[in-house]
Amino acid sequence: MILCSGTAMIDCIMTKMGTEAVADDIGIFPGGEAFNEAVILARLGEEVLFSAPIGQDTAGQALMGILEKEHVSLAENDYTGRTPVSLLVTDETGNRKSRVSKIHQLAGYEAAVPENMAISYATMASLFRPPFLNPADCLTYAKKVKAAGGVILADTKMPKGTDPKLEDYAKTLALLDFITPNETEAAYYTGKSNPEEAAEVFKSYGVKNVIIKHSDRGAYCLDENGEGFWTPSYKVTCLDGIGAGDNFNAGLLHALHTGATLKEALRFATACGALCVMERGAIDGVRSAEQVEQFLKERA
Repeated sequence: MILCSGTAMIDCIMTKMGTEAVADDIGIFPGGEAFNEAVILARLGEEVLFSAPIGQDTAGQALMGILEKEHVSLAENDYTGRTPVSLLVTDETGNRKSRVSKIHQLAGYEAAVPENMAISYATMASLFRPPFLNPADCLTYAKKVKAAGGVILADTKMPKGTDPKLEDYAKTLALLDFITPNETEAAYYTGKSNPEEAAEVFKSYGVKNVIIKHSDRGAYCLDENGEGFWTPSYKVTCLDGIGAGDNFNAGLLHALHTGATLKEALRFATACGALCVMERGAIDGVRSAEQVEQFLKERA
């Protein structure tokens, strides 16, 4: 069982907002890091348990319907707040700027780990944002996953109205098997603009494997043995960069869970990220493991 914990929301995506306040396109898409990971992992053939706050409102009902269609199991959800809705504007390169509301603070919600369940992998999506903002809550979650036998992958996000410091999360970082910031996040939290140097900072806190996602160069990995290497990106036409990192993480966990080496898993993960950006929205690119394997064969 793979446990995906974090956020679920609705994304309102505007493409190329012009000077006359007229966008090329406006669409509504499901989103949230944990939600995206859960859906893609299920499509890749994994048994997934999803844990995130989803409200009993129209947005929440839409998300629940997708999870049911994709055969994602749901953890107990007693959240009484509204489902978050985000506004994202993408530019001509597929990069985005986001706007969130106070609802995204997920007041009163704490990520939980089901008892008496064997967990092979678990995600924290995303560290430094609710529900993984409070250091004590993060540590409690990580300890419970480890007690259940799980490998932990934590993604990261840039802060919104807060100023988290790595030292505040030192005990949690020491329990992480993987951390996967992008180059901007890695530079922000470590103070190092060079991915190789940023990885060393995360490593100094005890993270086993540090993977820094770089939109142009691919992904830099500093593994648990201290070996550093790059996995190059695939050159594709980017329509929408939203969710690429979430697809990358899902691909990484699936490949590792099916016996791939770390280097093989990173190639698979990079392919998942590439397929994601070729479509709009975060879950419309990757449809199956066979599709990803075919993509890899065509670009061998």
